[in-house]
Amino acid sequence: MKILHTYCLNYNIGDYALGIGVKNLFREYLDVDLIGETNLQGTVFDEYFIEEVVNKKYDLLVIGGGGIIHGAHWPNGWFWLIEEELIEKIKIPFIVYGAGYNYFKDEGGIPEIGRSHLKKTIEKAAYFSIRNDESAKRFYEQMGINVPEIPDPGFHINLNKSYSCDENTPFVLIQLANDKQEHRFGSAEKKQRFIQDMRSIVSDLTNKYKVIFSPHVYDDIFISQDIAYGIENAEVWDFPIYAFDNCAESLGYYQAAEFVLAMRGHGQILPVAFNTPVISLENHPKHSGLMRKLGLADYNVSLQSDSFRQDLESTISKLERNKAGYIEKLIAINENLKAESKKAFDQIKQNLSRSQKI
Repeated sequence: MKILHTYCLNYNIGDYALGIGVKNLFREYLDVDLIGETNLQGTVFDEYFIEEVVNKKYDLLVIGGGGIIHGAHWPNGWFWLIEEELIEKIKIPFIVYGAGYNYFKDEGGIPEIGRSHLKKTIEKAAYFSIRNDESAKRFYEQMGINVPEIPDPGFHINLNKSYSCDENTPFVLIQLANDKQEHRFGSAEKKQRFIQDMRSIVSDLTNKYKVIFSPHVYDDIFISQDIAYGIENAEVWDFPIYAFDNCAESLGYYQAAEFVLAMRGHGQILPVAFNTPVISLENHPKHSGLMRKLGLADYNVSLQSDSFRQDLESTISKLERNKAGYIEKLIAINENLKAESKKAFDQIKQNLSRSQKI
C-alpha cells in the first residue's frame, strides 16, 4: 500500500512529532510499501493534484492528526485546502486521523463554511476521528455529529523507535508557548505576571535540577529566553538543532527529563508517551481536556488562576512526592492508549476492506 500523509508541516516540533506517530501506527497495522508526505497548510488539492498525484500515485490518503480543525479565516474553515465539490474527485479511500479541535474559547468556533465542508468530509471519508483531548465534545457541540475519539498519534512516537539525549545531569524540561498571546495570556499585563511567576519557579527548580527550555515554534524562543535570563543552571535549547525535520533529535529529552512543564498539547503528549511525568500549564480547553481524559487532572494548572504560582509550586511538590506512582499510572495509561489505537485500526481495516483497496 502506498500512502500519502498530509499534515501540518509549518515549523512546529509537536506537529512533526505527531507525524512520526502517524507513520509508526500505519506501518504497524497496515501493509505499507511507502509513505509520502505533504503540508496540509500549503498544498492545494485542486483537480490536477487530485488526479495526477493523489489518485494515480497512492492507494490511501491520510489527513492529520493535529489541531487541524481551526482557522475561521481559512478558505474552508479548517486546514484542508480542497473545494467542497472536489472531495468527490478523490477516488482512493481517505482517512482523517486524530484531528484536534483547536479553536480557542474566544474565537467563535467553526464558521458555517467549515461546518458544511466538514460534513462533506465525514460523509466521504473511509474513517474520520478526533483526538482524545475532549475535542470530540467540542466538535459535537459545534457540529451535532458524534465521531470516534482516538489517542493522539503523538502518543505513539516511540512505537518501534528509540531516541537518545546528550544531557547527563538530572533536568526538568519546560515547554512554553508564545504565539497567539492574546488567547493564551489574555493581556500583556497577565503575560508579564506569568513571566515573573515562572522566573520564581525556575529559580527554585535550579536548586535541584538543570532546567532546559524546549521551544516548539520560533516564537517560543523569546519567552523562554526572558524567563531563563540570568538564572544559573537554566538554558534554552538551540532551536535549529531540534526543529522541524530534526524533530527526532529532540524527543530523547522528553524521555530523559525528570518531569516536564508543558504549555502546548504536544508538550503534554510527548512526555506521557515516554512515561515521563508532566504538569500541564493550561491556556486552552484541550490542555485540561487531555489531562481529564487521561485521569491526570490533578496535574493541570490554569494560567488564569489568581494563585498560579502557588498552584504550580504545590503541584510540583506533589509530583516530586508521588513520582513513582505517577510513572506507574503513565505505564497503565500507555497500555490503554495502545489498545485503543489498535481498536481504531481494526475498524480502519474493516472500512478499507469494504472499498477493496487493501
